[in-house]
Amino acid sequence: MAERSWLVQQFYARRGFLAGIAVGLAATLTVVGLVMSGSFGGSKQAATGAVSSPSAQPAGAGSPTDISSSDSTGDDETQPSSSAGPLTSVAPSAPAVSGPIALAGWKLTLPVDSAGSLSGTAKQLSTAAVTEPWLTSNADGSLTFWAPSSGATTANSQHARTELVSTNDWMFGSGVHTLSATVSVSQVPQSNPDICVGQVHGGGSIKSIPFVMLHYRDGNIVVIVKQVLHGSSSQSITLLTGVPLNGTFSYTITDNGDGTLGLSATYNGQTQKSTAQVVPAFMGTDQRFQAGDYQQATSGSSASDGGRVTFYSLSVS
Repeated sequence: MAERSWLVQQFYARRGFLAGIAVGLAATLTVVGLVMSGSFGGSKQAATGAVSSPSAQPAGAGSPTDISSSDSTGDDETQPSSSAGPLTSVAPSAPAVSGPIALAGWKLTLPVDSAGSLSGTAKQLSTAAVTEPWLTSNADGSLTFWAPSSGATTANSQHARTELVSTNDWMFGSGVHTLSATVSVSQVPQSNPDICVGQVHGGGSIKSIPFVMLHYRDGNIVVIVKQVLHGSSSQSITLLTGVPLNGTFSYTITDNGDGTLGLSATYNGQTQKSTAQVVPAFMGTDQRFQAGDYQQATSGSSASDGGRVTFYSLSVS
């Protein structure tokens, strides 16, 4: 009996040991399953020690890569930009150019004198031609104008220029005459970020009088229309704002032939038009078109200071 009792005790002891092993194994498998499913002790990422956020993006993707950098600026750079509101400051790509801009029918004023010096009286070519570095022809057919802030000037101006001057004058108000161009400004003078890129300018006996001047002025397209033949009184018309450097824009200046000027400018799909009444003093006067880089600084901080403009199209009709 004693031996049988000992055997029974051994049986139950081994049975209890095996049951304990089974319970422990089951508990272990349960914990592993919970961890794998992400419902025990946080997410799978937390269990493995990884730190991530659904909104985090790689560096350079326009979003902070960690929480501290986002909180420190208070900016939410992941918000989409709106298409409404002011003109975008992102410059669009340059338009395709079908062929070189024709220089026939134009003269060219340079920012150097007849000896090639950046001083004295500006030289004018009776027949416009590519003249580096002042007027450069690009591979796509466009023309780049460069005018330093310090350079030779014409007799009635303090501003150096590289500018085309039409050889075809007309009597203002005698019919419809239009100057059209597509332009980008890549550099402005440091002391005065202003370049006149298109003009209606007096000829003959009033060749010293600029009548209409279309400016790229610190990102704005502004037209100045004189209100007196002699004197400084003028009308200022802002056609566009927010045009960045290297932003390609188009403009037209039209003598409507009825005593009015038609003005328009287009940038980034937005066009603004205006009509200006011409004072009687300018009716019947000799006028011509001019276009190019008539920068408005009188001195430069260095040899590289000045205005740089590229024309992708230019026409007179």
